[in-house]
Amino acid sequence: MKLGLSVVLVALAGLGLAQGPQKCASLRVRRNAASLSPQDWQAISTVLQQMDKDGWLSRFGASHDRLFSRVHGNTCFFPFHRRYVLEFENIARNYDPNFVVPYWDATQSFRQPASDPLLTAGVLGTNGQGADSCVANGIQANMQFTYPNNHCLRRSYDQGTGIGPWYAPEIISSYIQSDTTLAKFREDIEYSIHGAVHLGMGGEMNSGYAAQDFSFMIHHANLDRLWWDWQNTHDSFLMYDGPGPGNTPAALTDIIPEDASVPLGGSTVDSVMVLGYNNVCYTYDTSRTPPETYPAGQTNAGANTPAPQSRCRSSKHNRNS
Repeated sequence: MKLGLSVVLVALAGLGLAQGPQKCASLRVRRNAASLSPQDWQAISTVLQQMDKDGWLSRFGASHDRLFSRVHGNTCFFPFHRRYVLEFENIARNYDPNFVVPYWDATQSFRQPASDPLLTAGVLGTNGQGADSCVANGIQANMQFTYPNNHCLRRSYDQGTGIGPWYAPEIISSYIQSDTTLAKFREDIEYSIHGAVHLGMGGEMNSGYAAQDFSFMIHHANLDRLWWDWQNTHDSFLMYDGPGPGNTPAALTDIIPEDASVPLGGSTVDSVMVLGYNNVCYTYDTSRTPPETYPAGQTNAGANTPAPQSRCRSSKHNRNS
């Protein structure tokens, strides 16, 4: 009888493994940054001050800078930044268990970006001041970093006192609706709203170490939200096509690049493709809920020729962060 029970337990365990990625028991919700209260921003500021004191912001800036050419200009752009912002969020929750990265829908102020309610003294801060363009107000007021050298948080609008127009929401919506491959969607997003925000804000955001500015995190949370909307729109949760490591096709088994200053645990691309599964336990307040069951099948171009230990690389070097 004991042997029979053991066999049953082993069989059940094997069945659990065969079921694949596990669904999250609960989901935290990333909210539109424009809906946050002054109290919410104060709580975020407190966490950022603590993380900066412990060196985390400089470490995130350093890691993004060192990995830059490997996670831009190719399809790894989306899974890397999904995993990267999630790591930031997880670390921040050690300081405040209620911390969740909000998202910044920059298209809402595309005509006059500098007038965005988030770019004010009580939130992200305004344009930099003085010879060094230091941000003197907002949730990171007068913050100092050590990477790549000792300096203040910098911001320098691309038109002096203002920022040139960004991309209208209709343009981004058209990409979501019309792009049928992730490779095309990545290109359209990376070289439009993604680069426009980085270049428009200038300073820290127009550098490889842009992650030291919290604007980076909420900007990339929004790009992640757009990717999730695209995945749902086309029912393409596992599509990962286009250029991958070196000159080989992208494969879901690609290892997401990481730097020792911010380890990502050797995560593979497939581990972050679907919100609500594995450790990607969040969703967005405007998005569909994660699927009840994990999507079946591989739809990436490299599915038949995986490179298990390869790391995403880029053939381009676009400094639009």
